[in-house]
Amino acid sequence: MIDQTGPATAAPNRLLNRLFISQMLQFSGAFETRGLFGGGAGEAQFASFLRDEYANRLADRVALLPTQPSRTPRAP
Repeated sequence: MIDQTGPATAAPNRLLNRLFISQMLQFSGAFETRGLFGGGAGEAQFASFLRDEYANRLADRVALLPTQPSRTPRAP
């Protein structure tokens, strides 16, 4: 059986997990500030950097997506 947990598959899986978490945070509404404390256009421009950093830190601790199956054929 092929080992799918090695370093060759860990990086793409972590990247996919980080991107997934970033998208989930984007649509969660957790980073929206409005009213008197809103940051205006500057906040809208730089919110993705903060969201991506949160996603990066969360991806280190939590794996929301299952590991990707190997696309290489099995040895007979």
